[in-house]
Amino acid sequence: MYIKNIKILFIVIVGLLFLTCSTDNGYQPHLMKPIAKKNYHEILFALDKKYWKGDLGKTIKNSFEKLVKTTPLPYEKEFDTDFVVPNKILKNIKNNNCFVFVQIENYNSKNIVPVIKKDLWANGQLIVELKFKSEQAAINYFKYKNNELKSILKTFNLNKIQKSFSEKNNINKELEKSMALKFMAPDGIKLNKKAKNFWWWSSLEIQKDQNGSHEIQKGIILCQEDYKNKNQFEKSKILLVKDSLGKAYLTGRRDSSFMKTVENEISKTMDTSFYINNKYVKQIKGCWRMENDKMGGPFLSYSWLNNKKTKIITAQGYLYAPNFEKSKHLRELEAIIVSGIK
Repeated sequence: MYIKNIKILFIVIVGLLFLTCSTDNGYQPHLMKPIAKKNYHEILFALDKKYWKGDLGKTIKNSFEKLVKTTPLPYEKEFDTDFVVPNKILKNIKNNNCFVFVQIENYNSKNIVPVIKKDLWANGQLIVELKFKSEQAAINYFKYKNNELKSILKTFNLNKIQKSFSEKNNINKELEKSMALKFMAPDGIKLNKKAKNFWWWSSLEIQKDQNGSHEIQKGIILCQEDYKNKNQFEKSKILLVKDSLGKAYLTGRRDSSFMKTVENEISKTMDTSFYINNKYVKQIKGCWRMENDKMGGPFLSYSWLNNKKTKIITAQGYLYAPNFEKSKHLRELEAIIVSGIK
């Protein structure tokens, strides 16, 4: 009787394992894979070793490791890159967030179309394959058309970050009665101030480094105004509105202290335009500081029209983290903002 019960238990366990590890075709590979790293700033280029120190390798490094000059000093690289041998990917790096495979063969087409694959060795992983007819064709692509690849990486990374956020947050709780906008955001972000067509949320955390504990403040500022003409999308106009709101609402401990944009030889503002979900978007990146105070840091701003095209909406993310690298936190702020552009 005892042996019979053991056999029955064994059959039940095997059956459960089968159901857990199978789909309609009898296999669920994602269950057997590790979770990909969240090293969004790193790209591993799988490229034949003979190209690493030549013109192609140098072009890739120069194009993807540019210093981002819209943050305070010290400037950070846009990406950290490294090279790996395509057919010898070591097990301990197979869970990297992003690989770009670069293949050069004379039989490849002149048309360069990135092939995107996901979750090859780890869940939440991006693989991009690029095939070129010659080394010079690859050099030209990475020198003049690298924005295509950067856009693919950016979209993937922001979507991945958003998956750790929720629609149940204090931003949506505040906006649900006044605006047809929904953002994905993390827990812990709280409303600081609101006025007519203006909202300001922020989160505060303390992190340690070798010198002790330091403050990190991340904020989201949202405003809207009547849309009159396309000139409102000019960088100067958006920054004028931004600074007027800073003077009115984003004030410091002193009456004379308020948030304003910084533009000088060290701190640059840069703007670009593109489309998200068929909506025209103006993006601005730069630095801010508190007038008559020491606080400051980087910001990024997105402006777009509401669905009725009657209002121009601007969402700004700002960061105060003087003791830490900025790119990680700015990417999180950008993921929040982009999630609301629908």
